[in-house]
Amino acid sequence: MSIRRTRTKAAALLLAPLLLVGGVQGDGEPYVCSLTGAVECDGDLDCGAPALEQPTPTFIHVDHEAGLITLLAPAERRGEATRIDASVRDGDRMIMSGVEAGRGWTLSLSETEGSAVMTVNLGDAGYVAFGQCIASGLLSP
Repeated sequence: MSIRRTRTKAAALLLAPLLLVGGVQGDGEPYVCSLTGAVECDGDLDCGAPALEQPTPTFIHVDHEAGLITLLAPAERRGEATRIDASVRDGDRMIMSGVEAGRGWTLSLSETEGSAVMTVNLGDAGYVAFGQCIASGLLSP
């Protein structure tokens, strides 16, 4: 199996519940988020779109107070989750981090703008993902 394919499988496990985070403020309530883009880079700065072997996450639920990020879609991946190990606010940004499958991730989201950036450290490569979110309570018309 190639190094890139091995990295891709490992990243798919980590990115699945994490790729899609951001926020429009909802006073501490959970967020629903959508993926807008991602890139994979190795130590030689060879970068490109991640080639995930599983269906790419399209929507997630981020509950920082409960310490959990859960996949909502695609349907075949609904319910996959990862724990948030640490969470801190700095101005309008919420910064979360965790460890899963021996790899670290960070997530920084703007609660006023809805933008987010997430990173995953794969040891010999890394992923950066971008997303947009809205507080779950603001989804109703």
